[in-house]
Amino acid sequence: MHEDFNAKMKLLIKSEKALLSLEMRKKSRQTIWVALALLAVLITLIMVNITAYLYLSTAQSNLESAAILTGLNLGVAILFFVMAARQDRGAEAASIEDIRDFAWKQVSTDIDEVKQNVTEFKNSVVKVKKTVDSFTTGDAFGIKKVLPIITTLIDLNKRK
Repeated sequence: MHEDFNAKMKLLIKSEKALLSLEMRKKSRQTIWVALALLAVLITLIMVNITAYLYLSTAQSNLESAAILTGLNLGVAILFFVMAARQDRGAEAASIEDIRDFAWKQVSTDIDEVKQNVTEFKNSVVKVKKTVDSFTTGDAFGIKKVLPIITTLIDLNKRK
């Protein structure tokens, strides 16, 4: 059981590492897209704004020209931010999450089994202690008093 538990823990650790790696790749791609979006917005604001403002100011008032350019700039920025937000981990992450969940269930089952074995052992020790206490109280030759010790030893031997 010890090797099996180690294998389950290794599987759990590997799945967590893989999920972290996928998340880091996602965040790095998002960062690149956001940087490109900011760079595009900056270039757009510098180059296109000057050109468009000069063109619009010949046909519109200065206030209307500035309002039109603001709307265009906002639209371009929203487009790039939407592209950055659409990055996801993909189907690979779902598979790894399933493996991680399976490993957690297996580890939890093993821990529950260990708890149960400890409880059974404790109950066996209490049973032996009661039997020993009954020997010290005077009924040393009663067969009923020896029977719990024998059954406990047989149970422990079966578990091994």
